[in-house]
Amino acid sequence: MKTETTPAAAKLPREEVTRQRILAAAKELFTRHGVENVNIHQIVKHAGVGQASVYRRYSEKGDICLDIIREECVPLFSEVQAYLEQASAADISPLEQFYGVILKYVDYLAQKSSWLCAVSRASSGYRPLQSPLYQSMRSACRGLLEQALEQGEVVNVDTAFTVETLLATVNNIDFHTLDHGFSLEQIHAGLRRLYVDGLRA
Repeated sequence: MKTETTPAAAKLPREEVTRQRILAAAKELFTRHGVENVNIHQIVKHAGVGQASVYRRYSEKGDICLDIIREECVPLFSEVQAYLEQASAADISPLEQFYGVILKYVDYLAQKSSWLCAVSRASSGYRPLQSPLYQSMRSACRGLLEQALEQGEVVNVDTAFTVETLLATVNNIDFHTLDHGFSLEQIHAGLRRLYVDGLRA
């Protein structure tokens, strides 16, 4: 089955149309079969493009995963930026902004946990915490935690290590919700207890 080309896509440059067909095919197969059960040859066939077209852009499945994450996360990045601008204007403290950013990433991942977490773990040469998603979250959270430290909201906190442990926890949110049965409310409360209340001076 070939992935359909939309009228809007038909107006794009040919290279971009091909890229979108590849990504659409990969997302459909990942959702249906699981990321680990799909190989790049299946993606080529499902996209209905030439194998050379795929390998000109992607040397392995992990590269396709990385491109999917970039596209999927653009709305999230915009939402986080808008939140930070509004929170700063409302004089919300850096530590509370830190928690607000955590919630936005967690809720986003939870909505897509059936496949996006697995895609992230398969991306970036099997270094998921270096994906665009986690690089963005790392930058935002570390900056806010450093502000909280400067303003005395937290004391004696290794901001870099704290943020890395947070990322490691969030990266496996699908395990927490699907395998362990934790509710999103439990996760929200636990993250606040550990990373906000537990750090507050």
